[in-house]
Amino acid sequence: MDIETLRRLNLARHLYELATISLRSANDMHLFSAVNLMQDAVEAFLIAIADHTGAHIESNTKFDKYFVEIDTKIAPKELPFKSKLIRLNRVRVDSKHYGIQPARDECERLSISVREFFDEVCASVLGASFSTVSVIDLLKDGDTKLALMEAKKALEIGQLAECAISCRKALYLEIERQYDISDFKGEEPTGIFGAFSRAPLYAKNKQYIENNVSDPTDFIVYDHSSVNEQLLTQGADNTAFWNVWRLTPEVYRRKDGSWIVKHDFGKIDPVVLSDKIEYIFSATLDVVLSIHRTSQATQWAQPRRYYLDLKQESVPIFKKADKQSEITGHTPPGMKRIDTDFRIEGLNGDGPFWHVAHIEKDQPFLWGFIHNDFVAEASSN
Repeated sequence: MDIETLRRLNLARHLYELATISLRSANDMHLFSAVNLMQDAVEAFLIAIADHTGAHIESNTKFDKYFVEIDTKIAPKELPFKSKLIRLNRVRVDSKHYGIQPARDECERLSISVREFFDEVCASVLGASFSTVSVIDLLKDGDTKLALMEAKKALEIGQLAECAISCRKALYLEIERQYDISDFKGEEPTGIFGAFSRAPLYAKNKQYIENNVSDPTDFIVYDHSSVNEQLLTQGADNTAFWNVWRLTPEVYRRKDGSWIVKHDFGKIDPVVLSDKIEYIFSATLDVVLSIHRTSQATQWAQPRRYYLDLKQESVPIFKKADKQSEITGHTPPGMKRIDTDFRIEGLNGDGPFWHVAHIEKDQPFLWGFIHNDFVAEASSN
């Protein structure tokens, strides 16, 4: 299912929900809007199904022909409720063009038929649930997708603050955590994330943290030009990102996976959020979807693991591909195998050297080059 199909299905659901709101009104004038919105929902839904099945629909295709074209593509299946939906179209024409007020009991019956139509066709043709199908389904599985599912659920039940917080968590996972400087609390950075933090150089030191970090969210220090460049290369709208960043409370994720939320009262006030939350949710979803689609479209070599069998323990690891460069560490006792990702000649022609990395709990992070003299064999799996 592509994104345009999903967008139209979401539009159909939105229009149908508006129709049911109108139908619940005691004011009979709302019956006019109910049937028109219901008909628009059905048409948006049929266009989505036509796109998905490859049915030929033109701008001037009459409503009853939608069924003919789609049935041709899904044969031997057929779209259900055809006569009732054509009746809905007739009621809509009478109300819109001739001012004939729809009958309430008929509108209520048609509403039930429309919902059953949506549910049945989604299940039989799309293999999905009309109630829950969402653009979120296009995202890669993982914590970001779960955060946006939580945001969607919170929005649907009116928990506006929780929705805003979950949206911010999604952006944190995709962008903000790359600017975490917490690994620089000591004299030397610890772990692979400290080595690859995208935070500005001036912030990646113990002194900066002591002087500037007052609460956990201060560990996120942006390089704004880097953020904007990253969003641009990933096809995401940087204006939308910074808008959501301004409108939602800051969050921080600990190393154990637990979350800290800055309960900024001005950003979690339901009155403040009431006219912003729809934008916050849709903008967050658009940013994340752009990032994921770019990632999915990018071609990478099929990953494999490459490693070295070493001749001895305590092998020196050089900072550069040069025997005269600084030794950043030694392989720990008992280790005679280490991961590698490439081999290259040395800077002074004294190679070859193997680039290696090693991460182990309660051990220093090893990253650098091992000279070929210490390598017994290179392998892969």
